[in-house]
Amino acid sequence: MMERKEALKKLEEARKRGEVDEDILSILEILNSSSHFYTTSSCSGRIVIMQLPEIGDKKNAVFLGKWHHEVGIEDILNSISNYSEGYLFMLVQSSIIHIVADSLQSAREIMRIALESGFKYTSIKVIKNNGILVEILSAENLHIPLGERGELKIGYGEIEFFTKMANLMLRRIKQKLKIFEEKIKSSPLFSS
Repeated sequence: MMERKEALKKLEEARKRGEVDEDILSILEILNSSSHFYTTSSCSGRIVIMQLPEIGDKKNAVFLGKWHHEVGIEDILNSISNYSEGYLFMLVQSSIIHIVADSLQSAREIMRIALESGFKYTSIKVIKNNGILVEILSAENLHIPLGERGELKIGYGEIEFFTKMANLMLRRIKQKLKIFEEKIKSSPLFSS
């Protein structure tokens, strides 16, 4: 588990490179401003078009499109046009935040807030001497196969429907982030 100083340095470097999702940044700032917590990684939720050489081969996956905001069908069609081999998937992935808490009491409180905000899969991942790693995660997760062996297996109507569903799910994910932010702002752990 990363130490606080190293984690905050990596976050600042990622921020300078434009690699931190803007719509989660204020949450990270609140969490990292507390002496009880610091974050080690995060994603605000995303829609992805991914090409895989083999099922389960994430190491060699190629992102043909990746968005942390709602997308239009044109975005999806443009990314799909680059599909050439293996399997093609559309993914919707929940927001995720890894937080190191300084005590079991702090970990329980941040988990309570996350669960009340709709992050159903929130859990403790690691317990070590330097802290307790809590993973904030929601249930929104979608994996739709779109193609096989370089051949698209669906038509425009399905792509349009899947894009609509992906945007609805992403909207729900972002709403949970807003609720989580409001709840941590009002928690005694973050008032100084």
